[in-house]
Amino acid sequence: MFRSPVGCLFLLSAFAACNPTGNETAPDAGSADAGFTVGAKDRLLLQGTVVTPWEAFDGQVLVEGSRITCVAPGSACEEAPGAPGATRIDTGGVIAPGLVDTHNHILFDVFDGDDWTPSRTYRNHNEWTSEPGYQAMLEVKHCLSDDSQGKPGWCAQTPYGTATGSLRCEMDKFGELKGLIAGTTSIVGLAGTSGACFGSLARSIDTGANGLGSDRVRTSALFPPSAATATSVCGAFADGGVNAFLVHCGEGTDVAALNEYATLGALGAGCLKAPQTTLTHGTAFGSNELSDMASHGVRLTWSPRSNASLYGDTANIPGARAAGVQVALGPDWSMGGSQNLPEELRFAQAWDTSHWNGSLTPQDLVVMATANGAAVVGQSQQLGQLAVGFLADLFVVRGDRQNPNQAIVEATPRTVALVLVGGVVQYGDELWRDAAASPDDCEALDVCGSPKVLCMAVPDGGAKLSQTWTDVSTALGNAMDVVDTARDAGDGRHYAPLPPLVTCGY
Repeated sequence: MFRSPVGCLFLLSAFAACNPTGNETAPDAGSADAGFTVGAKDRLLLQGTVVTPWEAFDGQVLVEGSRITCVAPGSACEEAPGAPGATRIDTGGVIAPGLVDTHNHILFDVFDGDDWTPSRTYRNHNEWTSEPGYQAMLEVKHCLSDDSQGKPGWCAQTPYGTATGSLRCEMDKFGELKGLIAGTTSIVGLAGTSGACFGSLARSIDTGANGLGSDRVRTSALFPPSAATATSVCGAFADGGVNAFLVHCGEGTDVAALNEYATLGALGAGCLKAPQTTLTHGTAFGSNELSDMASHGVRLTWSPRSNASLYGDTANIPGARAAGVQVALGPDWSMGGSQNLPEELRFAQAWDTSHWNGSLTPQDLVVMATANGAAVVGQSQQLGQLAVGFLADLFVVRGDRQNPNQAIVEATPRTVALVLVGGVVQYGDELWRDAAASPDDCEALDVCGSPKVLCMAVPDGGAKLSQTWTDVSTALGNAMDVVDTARDAGDGRHYAPLPPLVTCGY
């Protein structure tokens, strides 16, 4: 199969720089090195344009350990007790809360539009799942991730369809990396069975490996959830064991998709109509459904690019906001969706401009991807904002500091200069490598012509936590070759090579 050569994320030690399109014109990452001083590795003082996201100002953010201890205009954080001796970076960019992706089928991110793409416009989500191309791709996913159901017969000819051969960890890491290098620090990945290996990059927010001490998020990617699920979730609402339930609902444009709202409302005597519940998609909903959602505090996750690709339309966001429904964002997946959350923000902005006369400001979009996303996953007290006491999940992006929210919307893996998760440097510009806890354990990368560093491996970590990007990409790339040989289906479908982690020039 041919894949476009514009996708490139290369190890510097093995490849030359790649920027084949040459049309990303963000400031050079090498221009801000004068403002970098290495100090204590557990304290970091950042200077730049701060987006909280409720306000924006030139100022500072102080990180101590895993938490933010100061956010202030000007140089006020210099007076904080933890500032003396901290590592300091004058970023020259915009400092923003880490993005929260509330809808991503993360194990599918090893595929792209070359593997399957919608062949027509559908009326609801039951119409495309039986397509031969989708089914063939789904079989590959079932095999590589060793799913309990759906593995094809040919999988037995590969090393992957067993517990020891499963590439579920590598598939999750690939998806997390696609988000992380674009500023996303928390992802609802809908991966089902998870493990400790999910805990080394962005927060796998709907698993026990989310770095938060417990998993209080329940999800349902299939509709309708069972009556038993509704009873269990509502019981957990009552005892505090669950503070977020995310369910696909109203996905499509016909009456069948519309009627899903009434079906959901009938489960558990209506107990799922609660502030803990977020409905994903809602493309079929009209004013009655949106008003009812608002009256119960039910939220909405918007995936506009995937919706437009599959159904030719998307949720009525102006109507939802007018009704009082809180809206978050998620790119869904790579086949017809966006490759990361900032790309989804740009699609949302373009859709808003062409369909709703520009009703959404850049700040509206940023709030959807940060504070609103944190509320959807029940973490609005420690994620989604730059505020004292919040977890230090944040990123720095280079762009127009006079329009900082638009700079966030326009972020790409090339212009993202620094990403922290829980105060730990995970990705950023090569010139700031020494801000990482263990610089020598980080990998040098070239991202669309910009030298970057990725700190994903946990030295001596079990459960595949010590894997590098080289380890992950090699394992998945080899697997696609093995799958193509094992399938030998004669249908013209091939899954090698592995899609690029980054597509340059968008």
